[in-house]
Amino acid sequence: MSIGDRVDVALRPIATVLCFLGAAIASAAEVEVFDLPRLMQLLAATPAAEVSFTEKKFSSLLSEPVVSSGKLLYRRPDSVEKIIETPRKESYRFERDVLVLTRAGAEKRIPLSSQPLLSAFAASLRGLLGGDLALLRNHYQLSLQGDEQSWRLDMTPVDEEIGRYVQRITASGRAGRIGQIEVGESSGDRSVLQVR
Repeated sequence: MSIGDRVDVALRPIATVLCFLGAAIASAAEVEVFDLPRLMQLLAATPAAEVSFTEKKFSSLLSEPVVSSGKLLYRRPDSVEKIIETPRKESYRFERDVLVLTRAGAEKRIPLSSQPLLSAFAASLRGLLGGDLALLRNHYQLSLQGDEQSWRLDMTPVDEEIGRYVQRITASGRAGRIGQIEVGESSGDRSVLQVR
């Protein structure tokens, strides 16, 4: 065996390892990065939704949380409706720039421009359900943790006036499905909405 043949035999294992390493690097590069644009893409893939929810509102003034349940509906492009079935029937529907409140058969229309807090909350729901990153960024600083199988998005209001009422909204879920939305108020009260 010549010196050249011996060098060739000695280098074959190294070449094989380098080939496998190159394939592994190429494969890892093909894996899609999970970031805010990817999360929004997954959320935006749902054209409409109708899900059941249970919401618990915790207050320092109450010894037990107030529990309500009902349905949450989303229709493109920007209609979000929260229908409460228990403990009493009422609904809140965000329609363009108006909140339509229905209680005891009576309907009340409230312009969102007159209620900055409602406007920001509507933006959080519409932005999440519609996968609208620009809308969310208009109202919140965003921080995403986790991966596609288990993510958490923290939204902190950028507007000082909203920040006087809402400390943070945190949404969590899996892929394009939201499992929970928690609203932490500046007063220390909070609400946790769980989607089934």
